[in-house]
Amino acid sequence: MAAPQTTFADEPALRGENAPVGLIDARGAAAWRVVGGIPLVARLVRGLELAGIRDIRVLCDRPPDSEALGARHPATRVRVESLGAGEPPGAAAPPVLAADGALVVDRRLLAALARAPEPCVVHPTPGASGTVRLARLDAAGLAAFGAPLPPPARLRRLDPRELATWSEEMRGHAPILLLDASSEEGARAAEDALVRDTQKHVMDAPARWVDPVFENAMLRRLAPTRITPNQVTLAALALGLVAAWWLWRGWLALALPAMFLVGWLDGVDGKLARLRLHYSRLGAGDAYFDFVYENAWWIALAAFLAGSGHGDAAVWAGVALVAGNLLDEIAYTLGGAWLGTSLDLLTPADAAFRVIAGRRNVYVWILALATLAGATWQGFVACSAWAVVTAIAHAARLSFALRSRPRSESRA
Repeated sequence: MAAPQTTFADEPALRGENAPVGLIDARGAAAWRVVGGIPLVARLVRGLELAGIRDIRVLCDRPPDSEALGARHPATRVRVESLGAGEPPGAAAPPVLAADGALVVDRRLLAALARAPEPCVVHPTPGASGTVRLARLDAAGLAAFGAPLPPPARLRRLDPRELATWSEEMRGHAPILLLDASSEEGARAAEDALVRDTQKHVMDAPARWVDPVFENAMLRRLAPTRITPNQVTLAALALGLVAAWWLWRGWLALALPAMFLVGWLDGVDGKLARLRLHYSRLGAGDAYFDFVYENAWWIALAAFLAGSGHGDAAVWAGVALVAGNLLDEIAYTLGGAWLGTSLDLLTPADAAFRVIAGRRNVYVWILALATLAGATWQGFVACSAWAVVTAIAHAARLSFALRSRPRSESRA
């Protein structure tokens, strides 16, 4: 079961006098360019929402499409202000987090600006780096937005390269993205970077080295469509249950390709959510759907093998596989609750074990290769044995990690 994803509802709104108002300069065609499936201005709106900002001003020189503004949190207030090119933005209640609409800005950078204790400008920035394109400003300094970069003595500078790159959601270090997409070439490069940035780091071997080829191809095709991550999640669930029925009937030639496709769809829904910043509670809970259809596979395959001459041995192999998965999920859940992180992230050795540990992708590859060799039963037994070994290893790892914590931490 994967770690829950971010949802907009989980992000607390910034409050108090220090809470900034978002200001996006969306004048000109560049800010409305679609990159990664949504307009750049919508990407900034959603990034500001994830940073806890609920009051956003968008400066436009054209009538905007309200859907293109992209707000998803019900409490977000987006105000559109008509303003000609070159005109300074009107007065605003300080402070203001101002962003050039043609930028792709990492939400961690937006969060750092939103919580900065004093006015500051992000430098260096791509493109027209001699001007202020991304900054937290007070009322007196708002005129600096879009103007030549002032000396550090007048306005503190925030270097995005100095921010921490660790991401618990991505299970590893992820670069802080700050990209200029004002040109076609820049937009293509930004989209490539955003697609790469959707890949989590600590994964099993197939998910790390094989699946991204198929997932990213599907992601690029789906990104500009109206298909949502939730729809991909539900499609994976439906196909997963159909695959379980095919396994029960013994139609492995249909079931195994479907199981591979389900795995890719399960990767695509999260990637599509991260690419579009389109998070939801359904997406955050898709790991529970995974658990249902994955174990339905093993039960169905055990039933088929039991009726195909393997009898009680197939039943016990199925019990071992499902029990191993259940114990493994319990260990992961308790590890996240008690240790504050995934068992895979405790040490490099734990991350390395995740590459080969018993997981859905590993089991499907074992079954596919065994079936091609005419040894489906032996492949199923191998999956069952590896599920038990993995569960025992993770349970032991959790126990050792808890016993190794300082006493004060354990009491907490």
